[in-house]
Amino acid sequence: MGYNGLGMQRWISTMKPRKYLGKRSKPDGGGGAPSAGPEVSSYYHIKKRNFSVLKSKTYTESYKKQLRSKLAEDKRNSNWKIVISIAIGLVIILLLFVYFNDRLNLL
Repeated sequence: MGYNGLGMQRWISTMKPRKYLGKRSKPDGGGGAPSAGPEVSSYYHIKKRNFSVLKSKTYTESYKKQLRSKLAEDKRNSNWKIVISIAIGLVIILLLFVYFNDRLNLL
């Protein structure tokens, strides 16, 4: 049935699940409009993106130097994380080998 104590209403516990992409989940009320065409692009403001502004943008040398140093620092940090994780993995494998060697007499 459902939980009906402390203010829980019966109609909430007996509700049916929503239909996938039903009327309530669509911004236009779930009309049967087509999903492609000129009216859809005008409704959702779909247009081709243009990145020419980013390509034509010029940066100062100090900013480029700052970005390069930050990228190098991030790369060093990621390299250290990889090295530490490999070292920890090898130590765990070594400890497991020592533990099971005593129990199973592998060597």
